[in-house]
Amino acid sequence: MRIKKPFKKRGSFGPLFFIVVGALLLSPIGLAAFAGYHLFLKDAEKPQVALAPEADAASMKRPFTIAASDDASGIRSVVVTVTQGQRRFDVLRRTYDPPRDHVSERFTLEGSELRGGAFELQAAAFDGSYANLGAGNTARVSRRMLLDSVPPSVKPLTPAHYVRQGGAGLVVYEINKDVARSGVMVGDQLFPGYKQKNGQYACLFAFPAAMDAEAFKPRLYVEDAAGNEKTGFFVNMAIKRRFREERIDVADEFLAARLPAFAGLFPEQRDPVERFKKINTDLRRQNEAALAALAAKSGSEPLWDGAFIYLPRSTVRSSFGADKVYMYKGQEIGRLTHGGIDLASTPNAPVPAANAGKVVHAGPLGVYGRTVVIDHGMGLLTVYGNLSSTAVSVGNPVKKGDVVGATGVTGLAGADQVHFAVYLSGQPVIPIEWWDAHWLEDNITTKFRRYAADPPQS
Repeated sequence: MRIKKPFKKRGSFGPLFFIVVGALLLSPIGLAAFAGYHLFLKDAEKPQVALAPEADAASMKRPFTIAASDDASGIRSVVVTVTQGQRRFDVLRRTYDPPRDHVSERFTLEGSELRGGAFELQAAAFDGSYANLGAGNTARVSRRMLLDSVPPSVKPLTPAHYVRQGGAGLVVYEINKDVARSGVMVGDQLFPGYKQKNGQYACLFAFPAAMDAEAFKPRLYVEDAAGNEKTGFFVNMAIKRRFREERIDVADEFLAARLPAFAGLFPEQRDPVERFKKINTDLRRQNEAALAALAAKSGSEPLWDGAFIYLPRSTVRSSFGADKVYMYKGQEIGRLTHGGIDLASTPNAPVPAANAGKVVHAGPLGVYGRTVVIDHGMGLLTVYGNLSSTAVSVGNPVKKGDVVGATGVTGLAGADQVHFAVYLSGQPVIPIEWWDAHWLEDNITTKFRRYAADPPQS
């Protein structure tokens, strides 16, 4: 009698198979094979790569940045190439050993032998994985661009400019091509110019109160879409001024009254004097930056009409440009240049809009307390701080004399007042100039009317 063998399904594996496979996997060759398999497949994700700035044109000297990242395998290398017709050039090639999680490299097109016209810019990043037979994963970004190495020209149209320290001026100029930005450079700050209906550009610029007259050397500045830059000179006379010193005694009663409004700020500073220092420095800088950001959104045309006005029947409590020294029990605890004029009248006196414009802020603003900010166009703002209440909302158009709020004791005010300030692109300037009809006519209105207001002749 024949004994039948147990049926074995085709394709099934017996115990011997698993023993053999297990032995192979545990052997040095098997472990190496498994490790290699893991290395090849553990990272199949491409790295991240970005090319800045986003532009359609470039000059040979324009700086670019390639940024790449890969948290899994790191970045092993980056390559940037340009292609024009049949010619191809490397403008950047970097290798990192060991690979880095994040890299950033700056480069220009200098040395690429490009000629004027269209070209392709390509940036590539290679990660440190063993994917693609050891070559790693690759990410690329490319951009079609135009090479333009001809800088724009700029020519001032307005005659001599006489600018007081802490004051303002207006220059009108012409440019021979479309540009990405232009204006007047004072130190390292650019006061932007605004293109007018007649095709010319008008720029309100400031002579900062804290800048020495010898250092005040304003220059016209233009930059086109390709990054070509050009500076131009215009006749300017700096008029030096002296500003007074004002000493303010900070009493415990003042700290007890004012600091609760800032209770959530700087909790690490438990000492009232130290908290006041932080509020009067760090928070004040943040507030100034917020005003500069509002000015950056200003329109290209002037909205004001004639001389500016101020709080009626008021007296000056603190003057513009004053070197304010804060004292506590005989010790100096702070110093700053006052950027406005504090005006006092009767308590809760109605505060008028200094001129026509649009409300761009109405509410709390740090050290200035309850505040209204009006945009008058071309980067010109007026600020009304320390108010007890506001009567306008953001977006409201206002006319000269419209009530925007009432005087108060908010922010760091020591008594009922309005902190009135005039800003040009984030830089405070002398309010008195804008209250003076003759100064405004001679230095701003006449120049604008003659060189920027008329439409081009047909």
